[in-house]
Amino acid sequence: MYDNKSAPLIGPQIRKLRTGRGLTLQELARRAGTSASALHRYETGWDRFEIATLRRIATALGGHLEVRLLADDIRPAPTKPGNREILRLLAPLFWDKRLTSADLEDHTLWALCRVLMYGNRKQMQAMRRYCGDDLIRSAIAQRGVDSRTRSYWELILGQEHAPQSTQ
Repeated sequence: MYDNKSAPLIGPQIRKLRTGRGLTLQELARRAGTSASALHRYETGWDRFEIATLRRIATALGGHLEVRLLADDIRPAPTKPGNREILRLLAPLFWDKRLTSADLEDHTLWALCRVLMYGNRKQMQAMRRYCGDDLIRSAIAQRGVDSRTRSYWELILGQEHAPQSTQ
């Protein structure tokens, strides 16, 4: 889902361009080779776009489609969250045990591994600010961290995959 707060959402952009050109949903749908109901879903918040459909809509509106992948949402922010904030934010991930400040201090890698494997974007951002990238590198090397999580964070942190052992 596209939720970058600094850039406008796609649906409202489509509506603005369509109404600015004096087109009805049906007229734009006919020109773009899609249905009016699909256009309505797009304009009202549907976030599962197909690039081919977006390209046809852009062409029908006399424009072009530009797609950018932004990774800013996982870069650490300059301020470290406080213990109270991080505990509140991470509480839903610790369904089997109440997370405490002592856990964060004494079992940081355990808590970090759970956040890296199950956390949402906001939880991962906060924990990255709280722990730092070096501790994330240590956490992804822990036993129990699945290969997808490890590969994802290696990519994010700019690590190259270590050569596999041939033994």
